[in-house]
Amino acid sequence: MARKEKCAIFDIDNTIFDARERFYLVIKRFGVRSPRELPLELQREFWKEFINPHMFHLDRPISRTIEMVLDAKRRGLKVVLVTGRYESVRRETELQLRMAGIPFDKLIMRPDNNFQRDKELKPSLLREVDCEPVEYHDDDPETLAEIKKMYPNAIYFLHRPDGTFSII
Repeated sequence: MARKEKCAIFDIDNTIFDARERFYLVIKRFGVRSPRELPLELQREFWKEFINPHMFHLDRPISRTIEMVLDAKRRGLKVVLVTGRYESVRRETELQLRMAGIPFDKLIMRPDNNFQRDKELKPSLLREVDCEPVEYHDDDPETLAEIKKMYPNAIYFLHRPDGTFSII
């Protein structure tokens, strides 16, 4: 049996791009501090608005994470991006990534009208991965904990939108 190619997996929002400005603008429109304060239907509307590609211009590339993506490529790793953004914004997401100079081999996106929390969604999306993850980068500790169950030998990076991170 052939060995799987090794890969590094990265989240996009608040890992590769600082999406705080977009988040705060949307949260202000809904008049709450957290989307979890909203009834379920309004939470869905919140996330649809947050992932509206007309607001992607507010995002700022996080240079430290981009350096990590480029370093993974230099080390011969396949770069896989897995995101909670909807499949319907693939074209705009790919354009945003290209404009920021972010190379990737595969982009795995949330199916449209899927409202699972990332900690439930991303493990199911990663079943599409045809490589052996040696690094996983995300801004959500709950998602990292779930992914760690699938790939216990990988190195896990908890990113913050200010560019800092912890290895967990």
